[in-house]
Amino acid sequence: MRRGFLISGTAACLVAGSALAAPSAFAAGPLPNGFTAKVIAHSGQTITGPVDATGFDLGIYIGPGVHGVRVVRARVTGANAQGILVQDTSDVVIERSTVEGNARNFPAQLGEVKAISLAGTRHVVVTGNTVEGNGDGGIGVYDDGLNSPATIAPVAVATTPIPGVGNVVSGNDIRDNVHGCGIVVAAKNPGGGVADTVVIGNTVTGFDPADGDQTPGTVGGIVVAGGSFGAVQVSRTVVLGNRITGGLIPGISLHAGAPGTITGTQLVGNRMAHNGGTPTSGVEIATAGGTISGTRVIGDSVAHDDVGVFHVGDTGTRIVGLRTSDVPAREAP
Repeated sequence: MRRGFLISGTAACLVAGSALAAPSAFAAGPLPNGFTAKVIAHSGQTITGPVDATGFDLGIYIGPGVHGVRVVRARVTGANAQGILVQDTSDVVIERSTVEGNARNFPAQLGEVKAISLAGTRHVVVTGNTVEGNGDGGIGVYDDGLNSPATIAPVAVATTPIPGVGNVVSGNDIRDNVHGCGIVVAAKNPGGGVADTVVIGNTVTGFDPADGDQTPGTVGGIVVAGGSFGAVQVSRTVVLGNRITGGLIPGISLHAGAPGTITGTQLVGNRMAHNGGTPTSGVEIATAGGTISGTRVIGDSVAHDDVGVFHVGDTGTRIVGLRTSDVPAREAP
């Protein structure tokens, strides 16, 4: 999420299965969604090595019907908007790559420009990457549809909603991505929605007091959100074993605007410290006319905040084995 949203050339045809290194020869003109991209992926392709996207909206675009793509050991820099955008497709892996210095000159109408964005995808894995020094947030998982122009792309590829299902964000190092959240899982298109997302073993850092850094630098945090765009649903999200430190917002936030619904979220074994919010908290669960139900907070730890779990307007939340250190209130209100 953006700060303030929260409550508190012609492309060459490549043979499937080919590897793409030094991809400057494959620059592309405008795409159906209105963007330009340095690299347009083809099914079965492996993309590796440097991708300098200076002057393009995107570094790498993996679009509708393009399956079996791997982005591995790539370094994606300089895109005006997203470093990597995966849209309306499935079975893609982005791994052991660096995505940095993107999203520093994106169009004003875009509400969210994560360094890596998944929109309307199924079974995409984003794992073991370094996402650092981008102009908005880190990694976003969304549905796709007519509301995407306000958030992901100037023009949606699909006129009907496309859900995001079964995506995995794991083991990434996400830091110093100014003005946006570290990881966002959010639904924006009624009839689409986001389901069965797993966010596991990531490190999301704003400032780190352990390294002597006492200046909050980025919004940070992990956010699960729905609402404001209509009757959307985010369901069965698992946030497991992440370390979230020094964000300007709570470590993990669940937000449901009217008439959105967030159901069956599991927050398990996450470690949170020195995060923000009002009050500062490890976990914030808050409705603003929407519905949040069936949340499980199990074995998480919170240090150096005002509240361990701040929750309001939710139903059926269960908190088990919460560990706190230098936290005046384990649970509020």
